Amino acid sequence: MALAAGGGSTASRAARTASFLGRPSAVRPVRCRGEVGTAGASTSERHRHIKYTKMTDALYSYMQDLQHLPECLSELSDFTRQVPGAHMQSPPEQIKLFALLIELMGARRALEIGVFTGYSALGIALALPEDGELVACERDVATLAEAEAFWARAGVGHKIRAIAGDAAKTVPILLEEAAGGGRSTFDFAFIDANKRAYGLYFDLCLDLVRPGGLIVVDNVLWYGRVVDGQDTSKITQSIREFNHALKCDARIDLTVLPVGDGVALCRVLPKP
Repeated sequence: MALAAGGGSTASRAARTASFLGRPSAVRPVRCRGEVGTAGASTSERHRHIKYTKMTDALYSYMQDLQHLPECLSELSDFTRQVPGAHMQSPPEQIKLFALLIELMGARRALEIGVFTGYSALGIALALPEDGELVACERDVATLAEAEAFWARAGVGHKIRAIAGDAAKTVPILLEEAAGGGRSTFDFAFIDANKRAYGLYFDLCLDLVRPGGLIVVDNVLWYGRVVDGQDTSKITQSIREFNHALKCDARIDLTVLPVGDGVALCRVLPKP
């Protein structure tokens, strides 16, 4: 959800800033590739002055202690720690962010591609209104069954429609459904599945999510490997290419946040 700041247009704000800094004003277009910016400065040089807080274990624990989580989410997190691949669970601050965005948007219909034990799906369902719906797609039938048990115990099972199978095959079914062909009927989508298929999932979500809706993609910072020049693995390269495609995609307004392993927030723009 885009929030507009006060103070006039982008051009007028840029002019005032330029005047304050004592240099001619100019509104420059955003460069897609970002290798060189204003006055020949690289992106890293232009951003070097920006302050950010380095997260330590103690600071992370302090941050978590400030936030309340429903008991059902804590129980599911405890369960997930005991299963193989537990590291794939979304962190609690990420789910808090999703819930806030969903509530601010007034979202009623959501899609999740890649469910695992159902932690993020549970957080999304809790944020949806009583008559809302989350379509949850997961290829592992056994894991999905465990997730459904937790959803039912938390009292949100009626909000979640689980679809088992490869999302590359099951998600297109949503486009064929009777209600408006399934197109542009979702307010929110979360992608956290096969990284090498991110481009396919994203294009499907662009057909499913309404203009003004939000597509969230997980793991876009990929544990820092995206900036490791020595990492030439196929999955890392796939994420690099996907991130670059997002950066240049005129169909969305992109915001990337260092939450969890990095999330891309893609607001779907109206079609021209």
